[in-house]
Amino acid sequence: MSAPAGPEFGSDAIVELLVELGIDLIPFAPGATFRGIHDSLVNGRADAPEIIECLHEEISVAVAHGYAKASGKPAAAALHDIVGLQHATMAIYNAWCDRVPLLLLGGTGPVDAALRRPWIDWIHTANIQATQVRDYTKWDDQPASLPAAMEAMIRGRQLAVAAPQGPVYLTIDSEIQENLVPEGFRVPDPGRYAPAEAIAPAPAAVEAIAARLVEAEGPLIAVESVDRQQSALEALVRLAELLGAGVVEVQRDYNRTELCVPTRHPLNLTGMPLPARPDVVLALEVRDVAVVPGLDAEATVLQVTTSGLAPKAWAADLQRVQPAELLVPAQVSATLPLLVAAVERLLAERPEARRRAEERGAATTGHSAAARTAWAATAADAERITPALLAARLDTATRGHDRVLANGSLHNWVHRIWDIGRVDRYLGSSGGAGLGYGLGASIGAALAHRGTERLVIDIQSDGDAMMTPGALWTAARHRVPLLIVVENNRMWGNSFMHAVKIAELRGRSTEHAGIGTRIDDPAVDFVSLAASMGIDAGWRVERVEELDAALAAAVEHVTSRRLPAIVDVRTEE
Repeated sequence: MSAPAGPEFGSDAIVELLVELGIDLIPFAPGATFRGIHDSLVNGRADAPEIIECLHEEISVAVAHGYAKASGKPAAAALHDIVGLQHATMAIYNAWCDRVPLLLLGGTGPVDAALRRPWIDWIHTANIQATQVRDYTKWDDQPASLPAAMEAMIRGRQLAVAAPQGPVYLTIDSEIQENLVPEGFRVPDPGRYAPAEAIAPAPAAVEAIAARLVEAEGPLIAVESVDRQQSALEALVRLAELLGAGVVEVQRDYNRTELCVPTRHPLNLTGMPLPARPDVVLALEVRDVAVVPGLDAEATVLQVTTSGLAPKAWAADLQRVQPAELLVPAQVSATLPLLVAAVERLLAERPEARRRAEERGAATTGHSAAARTAWAATAADAERITPALLAARLDTATRGHDRVLANGSLHNWVHRIWDIGRVDRYLGSSGGAGLGYGLGASIGAALAHRGTERLVIDIQSDGDAMMTPGALWTAARHRVPLLIVVENNRMWGNSFMHAVKIAELRGRSTEHAGIGTRIDDPAVDFVSLAASMGIDAGWRVERVEELDAALAAAVEHVTSRRLPAIVDVRTEE
């Protein structure tokens, strides 16, 4: 049977619009409420988005999350009505906190109650379905017709990519999917609906920031985001060099949001004591300046952020009210080039300020070099496999490759040891610190790069992996070229540390801190687990002397065969 010239059913039109919106894959765990879309994906146009088969909705959204960050464009996922949506909620919250543009399509049983089958359609239909995730999505809609669904998809993409970016959720009634398209219906051209331009600062604000930075005795740049744009990273480096100012990336317990400054740049002071207390701090998308080292109440804070443009009351990810002498509602990527030009002009007019900047830069360079020497010595200690040593050995094993670290940082030791200079080489944290992110997001990143020679790496904590182990099957099913290095400390590491801390605070013994926090007796065998799901390239590492050979063999497997491999490394703190 030949396919019709245009869309025949509503779901055909939905898939056609997905193609026009640039969506090239769609992860999902199958569900009857989007069976129409499913059929149109497999029996419709040849260039329909590729289905990425997942075993859990949290994995589906995490795959889209990682794909969006690696590809630099919005991604989509499909979810089976309210039960699938409830499975996916943690992953959606991660994407919200991580400011990642996702177009989430949720099916639903017939909204028209007269059309529902007994029992199943009733328990799988909600009024309104998106209330489940409304507090951590940018926008949602439940269109009542196919033309309204088309408009909702176009608007959803516009809102998802507008600053601050984030996920949107659309509920597509099964009747809209499965009915014939109306007479004379045409899929709209999304090219007529351009996404919003970047939000630029007012010229007076740029001049004010530039003047304060040039006049400062000890300026510091604190940064949490450069909008994942390499040009913004390079502008930030230029600004720091002009001012001789140190740069601090905001560190978290669960890695950093993204790469904002090259890890080995001599003005990068992240993770080390500052050489002096700053008197002026330029905070770029920093959600809580209280974490900036050396900051005191006397320092002047200048904020550039979009965080106030899409606040939600339910989740507290907006964090505390931030101090600021100047609060500029603009994107970092739009602000930095203007700020560089303004500072260049001021320094050309003020030779004394330029001299002070050069002296500051020289002093900061010496300070950071000493810290990096100490870090290298710590990582070279080969008595046991610590996160520092694993970071160093993995660096050596992968250094000759065009690598992308999709997940993990070994407690920030990667940033201390590796030379990473591009935003697309480190994809950052989950955003919401929700467990179950790593495997799915890394698969998404590897799918984005499978047509290249890049080596995508997942430094995978054991507890996070056990939240969504079914993602290993997706990696095998789709022949995903991904190097998975399990940081297997056989515990919920953060919870174990808190158990020790609370016992110490109460003057109690710490010998029971492992009860309820260790993943041991039995220990999880990740190599066997992966093999059971189709990943037959696996290595177990218990001792330092086994590590290099295992990593080398796994890297060779991924790069030569373009298939997944796993190295289960027993680590110690």
